[in-house]
This record gives sequence, structure tokens and C-alpha cells, in this order.
Amino acid sequence: MKLKKRLKNFKLLLVNHPWLNYIILFFISFLFFTIILANPTFADPDSFYHAKIATLIKDQGIVFDFPYLQFTTLKNDFADHHFLYHLLLVPFIIFLDPLLGLKLATIFFSTLAIVIFYWLLKKFKIKGAWIYTLILLVTNPFIFRLNLAKAQALVLIAIFLAIYLICQRKYWYLFLLSFFFVWLYGGWPLMLVVTVFYIIASYLPGIKLKTKDKKQKICRLFISWYHKSNTRKLTVQNIKLLFAVSTGLLTGLIINPYFSKNLHFYWQQIVQIAVINYQKLIGVGGEWYPYNFFELVASSSIAFILLITGLTLFVLYFKKQTTLSWTFLLLSAFFLILTLKSRRNVEYLIPVIIIFSALNINLFLSAAEFKVFFKDFKKFISQKEIVLLGFIIPIILLSHVVYRDIKSVFQDHQHGFSFNQFKQSSEWLKNNSQPGQIVFHSDWDEFPLLFYHNHSNYYLVGLDPTFMYNYNKDLYRQWHNITIGQETQNLYPIIKNEFGADFVFVDLESHQLLDRNLGNNFYFEKVYEDFEAVIYRVN
Repeated sequence: MKLKKRLKNFKLLLVNHPWLNYIILFFISFLFFTIILANPTFADPDSFYHAKIATLIKDQGIVFDFPYLQFTTLKNDFADHHFLYHLLLVPFIIFLDPLLGLKLATIFFSTLAIVIFYWLLKKFKIKGAWIYTLILLVTNPFIFRLNLAKAQALVLIAIFLAIYLICQRKYWYLFLLSFFFVWLYGGWPLMLVVTVFYIIASYLPGIKLKTKDKKQKICRLFISWYHKSNTRKLTVQNIKLLFAVSTGLLTGLIINPYFSKNLHFYWQQIVQIAVINYQKLIGVGGEWYPYNFFELVASSSIAFILLITGLTLFVLYFKKQTTLSWTFLLLSAFFLILTLKSRRNVEYLIPVIIIFSALNINLFLSAAEFKVFFKDFKKFISQKEIVLLGFIIPIILLSHVVYRDIKSVFQDHQHGFSFNQFKQSSEWLKNNSQPGQIVFHSDWDEFPLLFYHNHSNYYLVGLDPTFMYNYNKDLYRQWHNITIGQETQNLYPIIKNEFGADFVFVDLESHQLLDRNLGNNFYFEKVYEDFEAVIYRVN
């Protein structure tokens, strides 16, 4: 009885002081993410690049020139498409080691994203916002992506805020948010996508597809419907929404430290890398490859159970659907397609389908028939049995899934790239080479680590192989053939004359064949070796 009374008092405290919910959620999320990221590793090599750029901004100011990737388009057309993210990292690395500061920033931004998600649910008046937030907090692919040391958490915060501002039609705030979103993230068109889907969804609740005249065309239905005064008013409001977001994005592109180089960069990043995706021509990053549908469902099983529930209720209560529920249905379909194309989009998909499902479950719980059903149900079942059926049994059934997902996230972040990976070999290069000398390296994803530990030397390719492929397709193929050990006859003329390299760096874990080919060629002198890498001097 004492426990029951304490729980009741605690619940009353949270109701009377809503801000306590945010503090508790912040503390839980912060602690959870701290445990996940406790090891001195990063799950993604790009983390080292972000730490280095933030360090250079702190020490030297904005990075405009990028000679570190000599054989990519970034050499002459560099744009920091995470500029705002890197600026926000600077306070975290002033008094801390850059990698530790990056860890702390990742934990803080990820925690803030969870809290903002909960806040958005409360703004939508969704019952059980805590439950949906905890589901998001234990969904494997989402939490894995959220805890990467990238701008993902800040991007989600911006998207959540944008959705709220769109619903409230706060045009000036939307303009400002859209402006800074361009500075934050190379995928800034997402802001426009969300706005367009909301505008489309705003018309859908008023459509009545059934008509006695079977010959009447859909277009006539829309025309007659449009001439209603409320629809004309809605259209004016939607034009203002589109104008606010579009002008904000356009202004962010023009009033930009990297204008006009950023235009060419965004063409590569958004169109060639994200939309076209050269995965069939070159070896792109793992996040750009598609998700298998059944793998996606298995890794996000609780979220997809919610989605099925939400879709079922959407159909059952079709006539009662609002602009908001239609918006999240469209966004769910859009991000599902994107995720099946490139797995990196899963961080948008999961929160969107959870909100869509929550809106429809909320609609069901508010329906008169549910209240009648629940009232009759209580006559046949005790309060203890309700607690057992409603809370304890689902927890038992889903506990294995939650444990599996959390364990998987822990393992993914623990077995990543060590803070000290390639540190010794990079320091040897820095101490035994001249500034600006080119290092031929064995893979494109080695660049962020080499760059972090040694930005005195220049490298070939990094961040994405598309930048090298666009720079010179023939050079890309030559580099690729050498690194996989296929080219053995012309190593010296290609490495020395075509690439102008003075040193060759080889990752011993994955490029033993290249190491063997260089070791058998007298033009290359082995000058350094440890358990991670070997370095050859080009004579």
C-alpha cells in the first residue's frame, strides 16, 4: 500500500510540475547515451574528420581551403556542409581533448533530440508520450545512428521544430530555421519536403471521393472543392508556408561562407551521392547501401508493430483523420522508400512512424466506442488484472527484443575505431616528411583518421569516393586497382608520376595484398611498420 501511495504521489507530482518530466527524461537519456559511448572508440571514421575541422576552426578560423584531398573535387570546391555543427562543437573542445569533447557533444545533442521528441508529442496532446519516447530510445538502428558523432541529432531537432512551426504557421521562425538548416546539414532539401507534404496533407481531410455521378472526374471535384472559401484561405496560408521555407533555404545558400562553391558541392552531395548513388560503379560508404526490408523490420520490430497498429486504425477512422496524421503518413511512406534505398535514412523513419502510430492510437483512445468498451471491460476484470494485461505482459514479451537491440547498439559502438588508431604511424609521417608531401593511402575511409592525427601531409581521397570519381575517373580506377592488389606491373609510374606521392600508407588489416606487392618492388622502401599499418617511401 505504501508503494502504491508513493507511486500515486509521484504521478501527481509529475502532473503538477510538467517540467520535471523533461528533467527526468534528460537525465535518463544522458546516462543511457553516456554508457553507450563510454569506450574510447567511434563507430564511424567520419567522427575524426568532424573533430579535426572543429579544432581547425577553433585554432585558425573558418576552413575555406582544403588541399588535404589532392585528387578530389574538394581540393578546389570545398564547402563545409556541416558548418554550423562544427561551430557548435567548438565550445565542447575548448577545454577538452577534441575526441572527448566530440563524445560529450554527441551525448548532449542526442539527449536533446530525445527530449524535443517528447516535447513534440506533448504539443500534439498524445497520451502516453513517455511510452512512445522510451520505444524510440530502445530502437536499435535509430539509436545507433543517433549516437554517431555526426550532425544527425541536431538535424532531427531541426526537423521536429520545423514540424511544430509549420503546424502553428510561424512564418518568420520557419524562415530563420530554414536559413540555419542549410548551414547545419547538406540534406537541407528535407525541410522543403516536410513542408510540401504538410501542404498536400492539409487538403486531404476535406476530400470526399465518393460521388453519385460515376462519370464525374476527380479534377472537377478538386476545382469545385477549391472554390470553397475555407480552401482559398488555406491555400493562401500554404503559399506563405512554402514561401517562408523556400526563401529561408535560398537565403541560407546565398548568405553562406562558401557561396558559390557550395552550389557545386551540393550538386554532388545531394544529387550524385544521395539520389543517384554510384554504388554500382564505386565502393561507397556502408550507409548509402539499401536496407533489406525484413532486416529493417526485424531490427525495428516494436516500431513496426506500432506502424501496423497505426495503419489499421488510420483505415478504421479514415473520416476522422487530420492534417497532422496525413502528414505523418506521407512522411512515413517517403522515409520508408528512402531507407530501403539508403540505410542512413532510418533515423528519420523511426520517429516519424512512431508519431504517426501515436496519433492514430490517440484517436482510438479518444473515440466514444473505446470509452464504452473500456467501461464494460472494467466490469469483468479487476484493476490488478488490467495492470497485468496492459503493462506487465507486454514488458515481458518485449523485454527480449529490447535487450537484444540495446546489446547490439553497445557492441556496435564498442568495437569501432579507436582514438589512437593510426596515431603512431601518422606521427611518424608528420615527423619524417615535409609539409604538403602526398601520401598514397590504401582506402578512402582511412583519411579521417590520418587527417586528424596529421594534417601536415596531403592525401588522395576521403569523405566519399564520389569526389575522386568526379575529379578523374581514370585516376580513381588506377588507385582502386592498386589498393585491391590487382595492379602489379605499373605501381611506381602510377604512384610516383600520376599521383606524385612520396609515401604509401597501407592498412595491414585489410590490404595485405597491396603490402605484398609493394614489398616485392624495389622502388618502394619500407620505412615504418607496426601492428596496424606499414609505410613505404617512394624512391
